[in-house]
Amino acid sequence: MKKITFLVFIVTTISLNGCTGLYKPTTESRNKSYQNVSSNKKHNIRLYSQSRDFGEKIYSNNAKGCGYQKYQKGDRKRESVLFLTGEDFIVKGGIFDCSLQNTIFVQNAKNLVIDNITSSRGSDNPIEIRDSFVFVKDSIFEDSYDNKCVETENGIVIFYNNMFANCKNGFDMELTSSKFYTTNKYLEWNSSSLNYSAVVFLENNFSRIRDDAFHCHDRRWDGKGNVYLFLKNNEFSGQVGYTFRKFGKKKSCLNIVKISSELEKSIKSNNLNSAFSLIKNTVEDLEN
Repeated sequence: MKKITFLVFIVTTISLNGCTGLYKPTTESRNKSYQNVSSNKKHNIRLYSQSRDFGEKIYSNNAKGCGYQKYQKGDRKRESVLFLTGEDFIVKGGIFDCSLQNTIFVQNAKNLVIDNITSSRGSDNPIEIRDSFVFVKDSIFEDSYDNKCVETENGIVIFYNNMFANCKNGFDMELTSSKFYTTNKYLEWNSSSLNYSAVVFLENNFSRIRDDAFHCHDRRWDGKGNVYLFLKNNEFSGQVGYTFRKFGKKKSCLNIVKISSELEKSIKSNNLNSAFSLIKNTVEDLEN
């Protein structure tokens, strides 16, 4: 009984002193035995506004070269192990592994929550999110050996308490043409263009990243740089033998925004409407 009390005292003391060394996403304990799973079936799961809990199930495609960029080929929707699109749904649990494109591909998703999943070995990247408003938490994205762990294009994406591990680069954000706009109260679909891209990283871990943690690109013709990166309490470590840089030699992420206590509270309480509205309002204030 004394030993248990002593252990609790140590953990409590470390936490109160603000040490983040005990950080561990809920899925980090999963081993990688699933990467040896050989599948006679090619998994290409597609969810359209459908909530689903995959539990501890493994979906691993036996594709030679997955995880390496030189083998990248095929259509994202067809090659992804999991494709997500639609509105107001939650996808949680599951291990998704091995694709010659994105392992998980998200497109045209509004108010999607991705919770407690593992995604690995995408020849492009383990997850790519396009033209969407998404909340990603308590998940692992790993083993894109010479590409990114995660990529976003347009929209607003929130990452909270995730691990990005064993990739050439951690994250890449792009702004191109989009099919959204935001009203004063709600995020709505429209043919008009969203004139910025915003991504939030709160309390995530970037582990064994080879080169750079963050890249940001405005690829529109006018290239005004309307890409916004919200950061707070993230941890970073590079691969042995390489020079890791948070933003690279040339800083491409020019608009770094501190996460406010109000936004942090909304994220941690899973209040998506409030979180997205706060991000939108912050960006608009910065642009005015």
